[in-house]
Amino acid sequence: MQQALASVRQLKYWWQTALLAAAYFAAAKASLLLAIPPGYATAVWPPSGIALAAILMLGTRYWAGVWIGAAAVNLTVETSFLAAGLIATGNTLEALAGAALVRRTVGVPYLFERGEDVVKFVAVALLSPTIAATVAMIPLSLGHTLPWSEIASNWWTWWQGDAAGIIIVAPLVLSWSVRARLHWSPPKILEAACFALLLLAATWITFASGSPDKVPYPLTFLIAPFIIWAAFRFSQREVATATAAVCAFALWYTVELRGPFASFSLNENLLLLVAFASTVVVTGLVLSAALGERRRSAEHRLSQSEERFRLMVLNVTDYAIFMLDPGGRIISWNAGAERIKGYREEEIVGQHFSRFYPDEDARKGKPRDALEGAKANGRFQGEGWRVRKNGTMFWASVVITATRDEQGRLLGFSKVVRDLTELKRAESELMGAMALAEKANKAKSEFLAKMSHELRTPLNSLMILARLLADNAGKNLTDKQVQYAQVIQEAGRDLLALINDVLDLARIESGAGLTLNVTPGSFVELRDALERTFRQVARDAGLQFEIAIEDGLPHSIETDGQRVQQILKNLLSNAFKFTKHGGVALRIAAAASGWTPGHPQLESGNVVAFSVTDTGVGIAKDEQAIVFEAFRQVEKSHDRGGSGLGLSISKELAQMLGGEIRVSSAPSRGSTFTLYLPLAFRQTVS
Repeated sequence: MQQALASVRQLKYWWQTALLAAAYFAAAKASLLLAIPPGYATAVWPPSGIALAAILMLGTRYWAGVWIGAAAVNLTVETSFLAAGLIATGNTLEALAGAALVRRTVGVPYLFERGEDVVKFVAVALLSPTIAATVAMIPLSLGHTLPWSEIASNWWTWWQGDAAGIIIVAPLVLSWSVRARLHWSPPKILEAACFALLLLAATWITFASGSPDKVPYPLTFLIAPFIIWAAFRFSQREVATATAAVCAFALWYTVELRGPFASFSLNENLLLLVAFASTVVVTGLVLSAALGERRRSAEHRLSQSEERFRLMVLNVTDYAIFMLDPGGRIISWNAGAERIKGYREEEIVGQHFSRFYPDEDARKGKPRDALEGAKANGRFQGEGWRVRKNGTMFWASVVITATRDEQGRLLGFSKVVRDLTELKRAESELMGAMALAEKANKAKSEFLAKMSHELRTPLNSLMILARLLADNAGKNLTDKQVQYAQVIQEAGRDLLALINDVLDLARIESGAGLTLNVTPGSFVELRDALERTFRQVARDAGLQFEIAIEDGLPHSIETDGQRVQQILKNLLSNAFKFTKHGGVALRIAAAASGWTPGHPQLESGNVVAFSVTDTGVGIAKDEQAIVFEAFRQVEKSHDRGGSGLGLSISKELAQMLGGEIRVSSAPSRGSTFTLYLPLAFRQTVS
């Protein structure tokens, strides 16, 4: 019997090994269509991700499947068995080393639980491919007469292709190998269908458009809101699938020499594409993991709260229910009454219910008054101290209902008594739970700050290095390489702004809020700061731009100047973004009306209005409300990119500053966004 089981296990092992080898071979052959001559390195190498995921899921003993698949595919490129075997050995060692590092640092990440786990996984994905790339250069350098610069270029492409394959493919395979966590209700299915269609449209717009003389790099940021949408609304499996689909779509059109990465040679296009694809995948995974951690924390707190509530309800709904005759004597008794009052049925039936009252209340006639009230009104309800059999007191909620027959004759009374002692104790526990919730909220804010640091620190380093490369101080870079560095720098700035917007919105929505620094600020200094920021923007766009401060305003406003600048910069950026002809103007003036009637701070008077007016595309009446919703945009035909968060955050900041934003617009007639703020901010106490 044991021998038969061993044979079955052995057969299963070789069947799975063969399946892994076949999957590796098929993916590799498809990838080699994009190989860098002489046919070894490719800018995208999905087999590396398949191999790592397989070793993580199945175990290290399945290394043979990786080796066989890699050797087979390399034999189709190299005639030398030794070279093919050596390259396959490098691929296998890469998967084994990567799996060992991932297990040690993260575990087996079928789904990433934390943002820092994604960072660790990416670090492994960048480190382990050095093995395969280095080993692969041995037969390449021996079998081909290549200069060292070309060997180094092939090593870099080989390493980058394997790293991209791990980052893109491994999370996709791992996430689909476990049971789905998302509940697919009909509304969720409808949302997923809408998401897929819109993502397909956005990806088509991004990569199927463009021409060699005009590279639409900004369109690539049209993908970012969809990655954020997937992270917020779906599970990590859907995020990995969406990012992989975007990468596949981008790869197809880049190979077809279309889209934003199709203006250079095929090899350069693919390398630039890999940088974009890796950024999209890592951003999606980090956001998904961070939001998943936040959801799990909220679900845990909710589960604890529900358990407390369940226990509280279980206690306060355990009623003492018994019947009285018309004179007030007890004629029935239930288990709840025995528990609360302490009397057994045989001890209490036939006794007058007034014995449950304290002596003083009984002397005052409260039992009689309760029965008379129920008799006259049909029902008596009250609370008060009652006495148990052992002489202890408890606070009771009492409902006495008169029971009558069809002719209206009084048959007696039903009495329901609820012991509120446990409720009061539960209220104390609830106060403790609120304290714990506040502590958890603080921990969440610290987590957001940590995530901000984790994302911003490497991004700032990348931007600094990109700027140094773009400056080309040593004059040792080509024009194309300088352009690459400028693209990276611009992308980094946009991504940093997106991260800041997402974190601001998360803090506001979580209730953690943003800290306000209220100080007097000069209108002139505000005007000069905005002039410096947008004057060159206006020149580049060929638009008129002016800022006017009307007479009658005081010298300064007492508010958080940094947040006011943030709001106005968002409004001005949108104005320039959606204006092709004409100009943009900012007018700062005193205001006596225009805001929502009844506003608590603006109705008190001394209000200043910051009006941003443009001559752009305008907004239809029925679309003006959605522009302030997160991740929502209008006028898609004139879309200039962006996350859809600016106006949402601006609206929340305006409310925090005691004001509000109103919009007036019509299609093709431009728009006016007006920020109303009190001249002197005062903190409200809720």
